[in-house]
Amino acid sequence: MNKQTFLTLLATFALLFSFTFSCHAKGKDKAKHVVFIGLDGWGAYSLPKADMPNVKKLMEDGAYTLKKRSALPSSSAINWASMFMGAGPELHGYTEWGSKTPELPSRVLNKNGIFPTVFQLLRDARPEAEIGCLYEWEGIKYLVDTLSLSYHYHVADCNKTPKLPDTTHRNITRNLKNWICMSAKSFRR
Repeated sequence: MNKQTFLTLLATFALLFSFTFSCHAKGKDKAKHVVFIGLDGWGAYSLPKADMPNVKKLMEDGAYTLKKRSALPSSSAINWASMFMGAGPELHGYTEWGSKTPELPSRVLNKNGIFPTVFQLLRDARPEAEIGCLYEWEGIKYLVDTLSLSYHYHVADCNKTPKLPDTTHRNITRNLKNWICMSAKSFRR
């Protein structure tokens, strides 16, 4: 087994292990669809008082954790990379807030020239899978391995277009719904 395969398997195992023992799951062992929703900078301590009925409903019916900690230093690119790659900055190499490329050399690279991600591992395991990413922070596109995705879309930043927040949120919801519906059709074949 070569070094890249070993480190990829190690990162995958660490990610799966952490989810297995720290998530609250209500449902069956196998999901037809997986939707990952990340809220950057949101503290779990605020959930009980938050008026987010749709997010809370998704949590009731799905899997979630409120016990994970930030990778250090606690910064957007570092933490998104750590979640998507199942490894810390010492392995993936992203060490700054707006990293577009690793500041440190990644310990291993996948066939797309980036540290292995859950997206690439899913693509390798299920080449026919519909894998997408909708994001508001443009920095995400540098961390998700877009070559492993079927779809990625940058939505308008509601902070930069304050007159259109309702439209922005409707667009995000519509795009996500359309992507899920299209994915469901492809899985039925």
